[in-house]
Amino acid sequence: MAKAIKKAATSKPKVKRKTERKKVISADGSQPIKRIRTAKGRRPYFHEDPNTDKIVAMLMALIGEVSVIRERLDTHERLAEKDRQASIEAVEKYKANDEVSQERAEWRDAYIGRVLRILTVELDQLKDHDDEKRYQRVIKEVSKA
Repeated sequence: MAKAIKKAATSKPKVKRKTERKKVISADGSQPIKRIRTAKGRRPYFHEDPNTDKIVAMLMALIGEVSVIRERLDTHERLAEKDRQASIEAVEKYKANDEVSQERAEWRDAYIGRVLRILTVELDQLKDHDDEKRYQRVIKEVSKA
């Protein structure tokens, strides 16, 4: 225990270093430009054909964009119901209550389910096929006894 106390007293405290990012300023010098972050390294591939992975990535990006557009449209409609002008500022400042957030989450889940339905159906079929194989194997084992 004495060693631990001595070591704690003599060790240097760890200091977290903050790395400063270089700010890129617009051509007119008025405001900083936000850089788009990109992943480094090779892209992982999950399918036999890398083009399939690219199409899936594009599809997922489009799903995200459509979801955002749908939420903004919903905001416009809700502002219109309250006879409020749907200005850019009003849309940006709009805060959805719990009920609205729940409705949006349910819509998003259903939307993603509809878009990705073909994949979930295929997975279910594969699972059912595996279950059928397992069932037949058990029947065969039991019938031997």
